[in-house]
Amino acid sequence: MKSSKHIYEVAVAVAGLMLTLPAFGQSSSSFSPLSNSIATPRPFDPGTNTTNPSALAVQAQNPYLGSVPSSPLVPGNLDLSLADVVSRGLRANLGLIDSEQDHAQSRAARMRALSTLLPQLSAQLTEDFRNFPVNTIGGQKLDLPNIIPNYNYQLASVSYRQNVVDVAAWHQVKAASSEEAVSEASLADAKNIVVLAATSAYLQVLASQSRVKAAEAEQASAQALEALLQDRVKREVSPEIDAIRATVARENAEQRLSLAQVRLEKDKLGLTRIIGLPVEQEFTLTTDLGFEEAPTQDVDSLVQQAVVSRQDLKAAAARVEFARQHVKAESAQKLPTVDIQANGGEVGVNFGHAYGTYEVEGKLSVPIFTGRRIQADVQSADATLHRRQAEFEDLQQRTKYDVRSALLDLRAADKSVEVARTNSSLAQEGLRQARDRFDAGVSNSLELIQAQQAVAAAADNDIASVYGHNLAKLMLVRSLGTAERDYKTYLGVR
Repeated sequence: MKSSKHIYEVAVAVAGLMLTLPAFGQSSSSFSPLSNSIATPRPFDPGTNTTNPSALAVQAQNPYLGSVPSSPLVPGNLDLSLADVVSRGLRANLGLIDSEQDHAQSRAARMRALSTLLPQLSAQLTEDFRNFPVNTIGGQKLDLPNIIPNYNYQLASVSYRQNVVDVAAWHQVKAASSEEAVSEASLADAKNIVVLAATSAYLQVLASQSRVKAAEAEQASAQALEALLQDRVKREVSPEIDAIRATVARENAEQRLSLAQVRLEKDKLGLTRIIGLPVEQEFTLTTDLGFEEAPTQDVDSLVQQAVVSRQDLKAAAARVEFARQHVKAESAQKLPTVDIQANGGEVGVNFGHAYGTYEVEGKLSVPIFTGRRIQADVQSADATLHRRQAEFEDLQQRTKYDVRSALLDLRAADKSVEVARTNSSLAQEGLRQARDRFDAGVSNSLELIQAQQAVAAAADNDIASVYGHNLAKLMLVRSLGTAERDYKTYLGVR
């Protein structure tokens, strides 16, 4: 089946996007005393061109992380909204382009299968010049000429051929129609994957931008504290160790800012690779995606929606039908076939002295003994059918699992955002009290520096939690099969 390669790529891409969430679940704030409430997801890494951190996946290109440049380099800065990113991805993403070409090949395969049942009509016009040398043994003794002189004739005819009865070919046409349905559903599923990849990359860039802003604020606070403590050391109000601690904290903040800026630039490069922008293009994201609660729906209604909307489920059902028709086609090889061929026209020395000619032929073919070849073909096709039925039933259960699992992740993300907001408020209050205690002389600089780091960690935790919440909503609409339609609703884009 021509669409099997595409289906495999889709399955690998989706599995990679889902399975790698915990694999990249390390916060960028590994320095902080506070850890994230949940792991920070990173579902793909265009830099390594893979959605799976395994060595084997790195060697194989994932087309959904590539693209064909669809627009020239725009001088200056380009404003990109979330809708712009998705529309560009749906035009230029390499995985979707591959799916479109696979679908075109499936349509061609169906036309080719159908052509075996349609009448075949052809016209022929012939002008023939000939001469025949005669070198027969003993020809001279029989007074035969050595050569027959040149002669010519002209022929104009029309040929007609029709398979009147061919049950196997009829089932092959039905199988080709099912294959086209598989590729059509796979194409729709590929669009959902592109939406997921482009939107996830957009969210990643937004999160990296927030981390850069948080790192800049942390650096500014560290510089101010360093200046304060150095002044106190000069006035011999504080010991020199306080200035050393502040300098170390400031240098750590500068390092984290530098790493955050590099990560932001890499994330922006990854976004350009997915949506077809030139990698040199400078751009600014204009859609700010903060925390937005997901629409509440009953789990049973969501499962039912997924059963209706999941395109991979439709593709699996079409693959079962393809295998069923293939079994029937192989079994039908035992049946007789009836062909009709006809030919009619005129032939003569020239068309002014031509004679009508025609030929009609009927052909009945009955297989009698085929060396058990047909039986082997039927057994092979039947085994494929059982496999496709098992895959379809498994995918039905997998659909229910995906929806329930995505809902659990979304609930955890809701709790994570709640805890992150509480932690941020507590860290701010802890910093205020640490500053008051330091100003009152009842604590040293170490407590104040730790309080600042706790604020930075809480800010990073808040960024990671909001990003994780938005990604959990994306995975939910992906599990429902409605990512292309519902991503704006679930992300709160207005």
